[in-house]
Amino acid sequence: MTSLNTNMVLDTRFLARLSYLPDELAKAAKQAMIKTNRWLRAASMADLGYELSIDTKAMTTRFRTYKNGGMSKLWVGVRSLGVHRLGTPVQNGKGVQVGSHFYDGAFISPMDSDQLLVFRRENKGRKSIKLVTIDISEEAEEIIDSYLPDLNRKFEEFFHREFQFILSGTQ
Repeated sequence: MTSLNTNMVLDTRFLARLSYLPDELAKAAKQAMIKTNRWLRAASMADLGYELSIDTKAMTTRFRTYKNGGMSKLWVGVRSLGVHRLGTPVQNGKGVQVGSHFYDGAFISPMDSDQLLVFRRENKGRKSIKLVTIDISEEAEEIIDSYLPDLNRKFEEFFHREFQFILSGTQ
């Protein structure tokens, strides 16, 4: 399993066959890189949301794409996620039910937020109240790793599509 902080290398050897068109190649490669990055973002975000039963809207702030010159980057936030993102929290006598998950001894409070957050008291101290969270780092890493073998194929597919678009002159 690779770390989320590694550089993903695309196989661009097929571009050597088209070296007589340098400007068009550069344009098509840049657009293909951007579209590949967007595809990876959408696919991994959807899979992570499905696996954790989280709405995709809650995941959009965790997956961001950036363009920097000739590079396109995907940033993935893997810090713990508040359980209130799993659904609507419902308080009962023993704890809080959020979606299909139950958190014993938890309680609901907005605590300076417009959302109902789920908290749990760690001990009897006054400052021992902590937000109940779930760890998403392992699932995010596994899902992104599962898409790495398809990355080159998708890049080449997007490149051919962009190159055909540029050659057709319908810019």
